[in-house]
Amino acid sequence: MKRATPRNRHIGQKIAEYRAAHGWSQSDLAAQMQLHGCDLTTDMIGKIEIGYRAVSVYEIDKFVEVFGVTYDALFAK
Repeated sequence: MKRATPRNRHIGQKIAEYRAAHGWSQSDLAAQMQLHGCDLTTDMIGKIEIGYRAVSVYEIDKFVEVFGVTYDALFAK
């Protein structure tokens, strides 16, 4: 399967790091995203974290909201 994002982009890795920092499983994060109006499944989150699924602008907005971080923090290397 072809990667959706280049390896030098870190958004999937940052999402995994913030998820772990909150002590959430991928299922927990999917539930949090759904509570905030973003219908992501556990499978989708897994693919985002490994770079096999692109993240929409709307989803980025919701990740920032759920994690309580800035856009800069989410996109930091």
